[in-house]
Amino acid sequence: MNKWNQESPWNPAHPVDITPKDYEKQVVSWLTAVGSNLEQFEVQHLQHLEGQGGDYEFDAIAKLSVLKGASIIILIECKKYGRPVEREKILALWAKLQDVGGHKAMMFATSGFQSGALKFAKTKGIATITFVQGSFLYETRGHDTPSMPPPWADLPAYAGIMLREEEETIHSTVINHRNIEPLKKWIGNN
Repeated sequence: MNKWNQESPWNPAHPVDITPKDYEKQVVSWLTAVGSNLEQFEVQHLQHLEGQGGDYEFDAIAKLSVLKGASIIILIECKKYGRPVEREKILALWAKLQDVGGHKAMMFATSGFQSGALKFAKTKGIATITFVQGSFLYETRGHDTPSMPPPWADLPAYAGIMLREEEETIHSTVINHRNIEPLKKWIGNN
């Protein structure tokens, strides 16, 4: 039985071995790479924004300048939980997005997302990305095949699995240091 039959990319069973600070820095590095070809794109780690409801700290904030002087603000949250992220966490991020006048939001989670969280995120245009060990991407077909990837597999230390729900089906796309295109597409199209 392969790993995909045992656990899903939106709700992986194994915790990611990374400190919260290094987790946030990895996410920031992916987002920084997204903006490397853009003139007016910056990502800042651990930033505060003021809203009518008070001061909020975000794990990261990305700003993309468009036209002359207009900015798109993207709020990024990184959740390192022992269980899948619930809809209420996505709802809270959306409420903060509204309160601070942001334009887009992304949530990364080491433990995946509940289906209600994915459905709500879709209705609000919030990107949901499961953060996994790179070895999670290694899949075997044989029953007796070792489950640990061989060195030649050249997997990244960490990867993201961008999730989107469409017509009762969850689609996933891998993000890592070699493939940041899904993030670029989401930032540019959503």
